[in-house]
Amino acid sequence: MVIQHGLSIEEYLALPEEKPYLEYIHGEAVPKMAPDRIHGTLAAQLAALLAGHKHRHGGTVVVEARVRFADRHDLRYLLPDVAYYAPGRPLDAGGAMAPPTLAVEIRSPEQPLESQREKCRYYRAHGVDSAWVVDAEARAVEVFEGSARRVLEVGEDLTSIALPGFSLPVADPFAGLEA
Repeated sequence: MVIQHGLSIEEYLALPEEKPYLEYIHGEAVPKMAPDRIHGTLAAQLAALLAGHKHRHGGTVVVEARVRFADRHDLRYLLPDVAYYAPGRPLDAGGAMAPPTLAVEIRSPEQPLESQREKCRYYRAHGVDSAWVVDAEARAVEVFEGSARRVLEVGEDLTSIALPGFSLPVADPFAGLEA
């Protein structure tokens, strides 16, 4: 993993948008992990399932969009794997997307689960209403809302206070991964 140190925000934003996509954390351009087949399939499945919610309730669904988190002591540009913006939620934050209603991180096998959890905690502390870690290996979804974390497994339904009317069997996003 190549990390570019000591970048200004302007230097980061001037970098070409090519893979691997880069996040900006504490003055460093940090590459996102390249998605494998399972990660990509899950991102597509979740985006499609959230698009179904969008068609019924409105809003916007995006995949790997650059989101600006404007904490004056900790400015970051992060790329949630999937994000949903409720109707009326601002989309623009000066050259990037504003924090979404929902941010989803999909865990790749070589990623430490705790780093994904920490990212969700960061999202929640910086304006995101709900954050999920989707773990294909465990066939589970961790939901971060309020100050709580819920772990949902196959056989349970995924709901969110940030998405009124949304309910999904946890098994649905994982369907067909072995194919």
